Amino acid sequence: MANTISISGVDLAIEERGQGRPLLFLHHGEGLGAERPWLDALAARYRVIAPNLPGWGGSELPLRISSVEDLAYLTLDLAEAFEMQNAVIVGNSFGGWVAAEALVRDPSRFSAAVFAAPFGCKFGARTEREICDMHALGHDALMAALWADPVRGAVDLTAKPESELAQIAQGKEALALFGWKPYMHNPRLKNWLHRVKIPTLLLRGAADGIVDAAYIQNWVDRLPDARAETLADAGHYPHWEQPEAFAAAVAGFAAP
Repeated sequence: MANTISISGVDLAIEERGQGRPLLFLHHGEGLGAERPWLDALAARYRVIAPNLPGWGGSELPLRISSVEDLAYLTLDLAEAFEMQNAVIVGNSFGGWVAAEALVRDPSRFSAAVFAAPFGCKFGARTEREICDMHALGHDALMAALWADPVRGAVDLTAKPESELAQIAQGKEALALFGWKPYMHNPRLKNWLHRVKIPTLLLRGAADGIVDAAYIQNWVDRLPDARAETLADAGHYPHWEQPEAFAAAVAGFAAP
């Protein structure tokens, strides 16, 4: 069920499905998108609340929202507005970055976290590339880096209505606004990961060409209570390519 809800004065388009323990899902840089099989898989086990972050999917992007820090505080306000307790927070890629930024500020409403191929941290030397520069790749190379099977991610833009094309373009603008400089990370975030004092699962698709296993291990090493898991036949969007396996991994890790 899709609703538009005002959170701290920002109108957000929010999908809500399922019943039971709350699960907050934060999307990757492409937004929630039109096809969302992972939400149904998660909703079989949880009450899933999935906002389109400001600038994506019809959600408002006011001028005062201009950083991932702003998105983190907005996420915490959303959790408060929905009166979440003992919740699971799940974020993929860009959404994993937002989730981590929220948790270093206040993890109190959450009892488990899942970061799937998260952006957000820089662990190595200044000139060492740890997150693939997606904007430097041609279309075919980018699809191969994002997907275990690029056919799964193929989109015929000519068949989409103008309203959806406008949302796609706005989402790309939003990703550039929040993640362009420095590229897809906060230089200080790694210093505060010790504040995420809840069990955390780092998920990565085995065929992910955007972040590698060493980058994921760096997250694990700096979080107080974390482990890593790899999903077969999946790339940078494991929830999209393997929705049932992804939901099972979340539920298996976050079980009370």
